[in-house]
Amino acid sequence: MKQVSLIPRLLASLLLILLALSACQEQAPDLNKKERDPRLIGLWVGSEAQGLSSARVEFRPDGVLLGGDYFPGGKRKKLFYTEGGRRLSVFVYGSGIKVSNWTHDFYYKVEDGRLFLWSSEQEMLSGQYGSADTFVREGR
Repeated sequence: MKQVSLIPRLLASLLLILLALSACQEQAPDLNKKERDPRLIGLWVGSEAQGLSSARVEFRPDGVLLGGDYFPGGKRKKLFYTEGGRRLSVFVYGSGIKVSNWTHDFYYKVEDGRLFLWSSEQEMLSGQYGSADTFVREGR
């Protein structure tokens, strides 16, 4: 008798755990409602001077971000969107469990065919180009 009553309790506990995990997941952004700066669209190659020459990043018009070794998350699928012409958000899909989805924010400027990326808004606003990672648009 005791074994029979234990199974429903285990199932109920498992159901509660799954509900709790799904409630705290980060959802993929609805890209139809997000801004994507058209100046970013295309293929960018990292600066040789900064040792980023193997870094290749492609921003696609549909919001997909390819060339994931530069951005956190490795080879996982990524989406991007921008806000205010200076903040770049990179959404990284998790590795199986949706709880591991994550969004990383960067700050950027596009000038003369170059893309400057900072991890700090303050560094970007104060024009600290020495602390920015620099990419050049492919074909320039």
